[in-house]
Amino acid sequence: MKHLKLTLITAALLGVSCVYAQSSFRSNLPVKPGKGVTVAGTVECDGKPVAGVAVSDGYEITKTDRKGAYYLKSKKQNPQVFITSPSGYEVWRDDVVPQFWADFTEPADKYERHDFRLKKVDNENHALIVITDVHLANQRNDVDIFCGPYTDHIRQEVNKLNDENFPVYTLNLGDSSWDGYWFGHNYPVGKFRETMNKANYPTAVYSVMGNHDNDPSVEAGEKADFKASLPYQRSLGPRYYSQNIGNVHYIFLDNIHYKNDPAGQLTYTGITGKRNYTEDYTPEQLEWLKKDLADVSYDTPLIISMHGPMLRWKGTTGKYKIRTDEKSSRELLEILKPYKEVHALTGHSHKQCLVRLPEEEQNFADHNISGACGSWWKTRSTGLKNLCPDGTPVGYEVFKINGSDIKWEHRTFEYDPSQQFFAWDMNGVKDYFKNNEEMKAFLTMYPEWTDYSDLPDNYIYVNLWAWDKKGKLKITENGKELPVEMVIEENPLYTASYMVRNTVWLNDWDKKGYHAPRKFQLFRAKASSSDTPVEISWTDCFGKETKSILKRPAPFTLETL
Repeated sequence: MKHLKLTLITAALLGVSCVYAQSSFRSNLPVKPGKGVTVAGTVECDGKPVAGVAVSDGYEITKTDRKGAYYLKSKKQNPQVFITSPSGYEVWRDDVVPQFWADFTEPADKYERHDFRLKKVDNENHALIVITDVHLANQRNDVDIFCGPYTDHIRQEVNKLNDENFPVYTLNLGDSSWDGYWFGHNYPVGKFRETMNKANYPTAVYSVMGNHDNDPSVEAGEKADFKASLPYQRSLGPRYYSQNIGNVHYIFLDNIHYKNDPAGQLTYTGITGKRNYTEDYTPEQLEWLKKDLADVSYDTPLIISMHGPMLRWKGTTGKYKIRTDEKSSRELLEILKPYKEVHALTGHSHKQCLVRLPEEEQNFADHNISGACGSWWKTRSTGLKNLCPDGTPVGYEVFKINGSDIKWEHRTFEYDPSQQFFAWDMNGVKDYFKNNEEMKAFLTMYPEWTDYSDLPDNYIYVNLWAWDKKGKLKITENGKELPVEMVIEENPLYTASYMVRNTVWLNDWDKKGYHAPRKFQLFRAKASSSDTPVEISWTDCFGKETKSILKRPAPFTLETL
């Protein structure tokens, strides 16, 4: 009876409202499928055939002929067929999601036809809005905030880019939904597409799966990962695919292996397991990727979107570590190694971090981008601005691509676009930690966290949102540059605005995981006195400088940051 109830819940929530008829277009161009062909169709633009367009089922890849027709002997192991849009075109769309795929409707041994439409556009120069970890769940006013001020902010950004003659596309790096609340809050992953459409989101959106975008009602087992992905695929597209925009080849991968192992006690409505997962690259994806890249020249820049970051810095050593599955990650890097320039765009961590492989190994950079929900919308719900666990304000990344030249810059939703860091007079932070009653209560219950009231005098701390080892951070006092060091510590703003309010305010002292301090990358320098102003200057890898004067003494207050 329990399983029947879950099936009915799943059917109700994942049925009509969240399933989209993708690429139901039927062309007048003819197709002549031969023996063994199970999927065929055409690709056209303005009623005319487009030749040389790659078409795939995630295993096999073929191309359209001069009549715009393609033919696949597909075993239909995946539920869809998709096209890789050629440079100089966009995929037709009726809403925010381009119609680059079609769902199979017939059994594996039965023939079916699926046609696709393109439209011509000059996209050699184009721009990207990169968002991740929106985590909409119908709680803490999250849908209204994202549809309102956040989408308005993106719309203004898009208008500016359009004025510069950049066509703009959005890459969504996963965790659009939150599997823990699919059923209890009536917000399965398909609702995300509905939300984007209702908000009149201003660009086409290409997505990848996050761990929270899997169906949590699926029973554990060999096929759990595949079955759990089906609601996502019906609404937002294949688990892995590629597109060409301008001179850049875009690859979209799923590096979340969903398991949903049985749990002892279930605490969420409609969920059957732990919602656990591993992070890796499945053999079928890597084999498909080899075929996908077979005709892509090594001079072509690659941009790879996936949810989990592959790389992480090892503390302050300047060395990196692979944080996803070592074996399959190395296999992926080996496939990408011949390419002149590769950028991975990732989310999942809810923090900002750019890790570059050593140039002597290969030209690969992992841009791990802070989440749009910050700390799961919690700091904003208590009257403060939205922060990620590393103290980075919620935001997104803007990429500008001029031909094969790629530049990027971090943006925040709730601060001036020119701002790139927070700077604190730690004397003011010391006073706050020493005298604020809520902070003292928190530190009494969580003594593992740093008590900044014990810090030596006259330190300046900087939370640099988009640090890059190819950039330069300077802290200057009276014209003299101070020595700057990287430290791995708790962010005092996050401690005060998130940790205190989720323990002291709620009188909830037994929160799982809170006893392990959340330490992240910060920078600091020691000033000579308590009242001298300091100048903080950050110059990014493209030579763009951002400056700010920190007048001292400066109090630490949550409302003014």
